[in-house]
This record gives sequence, C-alpha cells and structure tokens, in this order.
Amino acid sequence: MDYCDIDYLEHYGGFTNASEEARAMLTVHITEASDLIDKWCGRKFGIATGEAATTRTFTILNGLLDKNYRATLWLDEDLAALPSTITTVVGTVALTYMPSVGPPYYAIIRDGGSWEDPTTITGFWAYSMTPSALIVNTTARLAMWLYHQREAVMSQGNTLNIPNQIPNDIAKTLAPYKRVRLP
Repeated sequence: MDYCDIDYLEHYGGFTNASEEARAMLTVHITEASDLIDKWCGRKFGIATGEAATTRTFTILNGLLDKNYRATLWLDEDLAALPSTITTVVGTVALTYMPSVGPPYYAIIRDGGSWEDPTTITGFWAYSMTPSALIVNTTARLAMWLYHQREAVMSQGNTLNIPNQIPNDIAKTLAPYKRVRLP
C-alpha cells in the first residue's frame, strides 16, 4: 500500500505542472518509499481500500502458539482492529486484547483456559487501518529524497556513489515505530 498519493507528494515537493514523466517517476518513488518504511520498521502501516481481512493460523508446530503459556496468544504481526473471527476447537470464551487501550494489538489473552491447537484469526494485519499523518509525511519526505538521488549519483570512472541508508531524520522519525522481534 502506498502511504501518500501523487497529489500530496507534488504539494509537499513544491511541484507545479509536473510532466507526465515526472509524475510517473514520483509515483514509483512513493511505492519505493512506502516499501522501505515497511521493511525498515518491520510492519505495515495501513490497509489498502477494499482489501479483505486475512486469516492466520496459530499452531505449536509453526511456533506461533506457545506450549508453556497457552493462555496468552502472542501475535506475530500487528492487528489493526478487533478480529472479525477467532476459531478454536472449543466455542466462544472471554478475551482480553493487549494493549487494552486499543490497536495495534500484539497479544490476546484467553480468560479461563488455554488456546487450542490450531487457532485461526481473521483480521486486518497492520499497525493501523490507515497510515497516520506522520507516516504519510515521512513517506513524502523519503519519496522526495529518492527522487533527488538521481541527481546526487555521481559517476567517477566506473564508480557510482549511492547512499546506502535512509536519511538520519527519517530514521529518527521512524525509530519509535520499529518493531522489536525477539529471537
């Protein structure tokens, strides 16, 4: 999913009457910037309009269902909203979503019992349903940086100087959103 659109990027970058070629290139950079943000942070920041909920299966064999602490189901991805369905072998039970203040959820505690193997959850797997203003703005900043890299690449003989990391201001802005994964 692209986190900003071409109109936002043109306004952000101060483009007036951009050529079709420039608009096409900027659109590519929006997609690249959105993908880079996802990869750098280790999470998705939105669900595309019309995208359907998807189902994930949690089992002991795939390592997503903990054998020892079976009352807590630790989610391997962010859950952007309360799930539409949770299927277990046994019927409905009381559930507590973590954090209790709202999405994105990272765990579900089953009150009074343990999760059955397998358990499936159908929901929207992302940090949020729509990207925040900070993510939209950061995407525009990164897309503009990518756009200007075509001018910054200097050729010296057979050597190209291409930056190997995102700008520091973007890294600092995204740092609180970087998903921590335990081994």
